[in-house]
Amino acid sequence: MQEPSQELINKAYAFDRKAQLELYKLCYPVLISVARRYRKNQEDHLTLVNNAFIKIIQYLDRYQEVRFYSWIKRIITNEIIDDYRRNKKYRDLFLQDAQVDAGESTVGDIDFQIEQEHLNEMLLSLSEASRTVFNLFVVDGFSHKEIGELLSISEQTSKWHVKMARKRLREVLNKELSHETR
Repeated sequence: MQEPSQELINKAYAFDRKAQLELYKLCYPVLISVARRYRKNQEDHLTLVNNAFIKIIQYLDRYQEVRFYSWIKRIITNEIIDDYRRNKKYRDLFLQDAQVDAGESTVGDIDFQIEQEHLNEMLLSLSEASRTVFNLFVVDGFSHKEIGELLSISEQTSKWHVKMARKRLREVLNKELSHETR
C-alpha cells in the first residue's frame, strides 16, 4: 500500500474537502481491518473508523516521518480503547485477577495458515473483554503492563484474558480439526 503524499496530508489538514476524501479512501482499508478485529457489527466498525479518521485529520500536524499507516493504526487502536471505556462497564468484565500458570504455552502450535476472515470469525467468538486484551497483546504488540494501564486492569488480569482467549481458540480449532477428520 502506497503511503499518501505529504502534499495530500497538508491539503487534508488545511480542510481541503477533496483531499480529505482522498485521504479517507486511502485510510479506510487499514482502519476497517483493525476495527473488524475488535467489534462484531458493521455499525460499530464504521463508527470506529469515522471517529478515528476525525482524529487523524485533527492531529495531522503531529504526524511525523514515520510510516503513515502505522501511525493511523495506533490512532484507531486508541479510539477502540477509548470507545471501550466510554460504552462499557468494563470493570465488570474484569472481575477476576486470576493467576496465570507459568507453564502455559504462549503461541499456537498450528502449522497451517488460516484465512483472515476465518480468523476474525474465531476472534469474534471470544468475549469482548478477552478479544480486546488478546488483540492488544497478540496483534497490536502491547505489553501486559501497557494493557493494564490502558484498560485499568492488573497485568495478571491481562495475562488471564490472553490465556483464556488462546484456550478458547485452541478449542475451536480442535473442534474444526476433529470435524475435518471424520
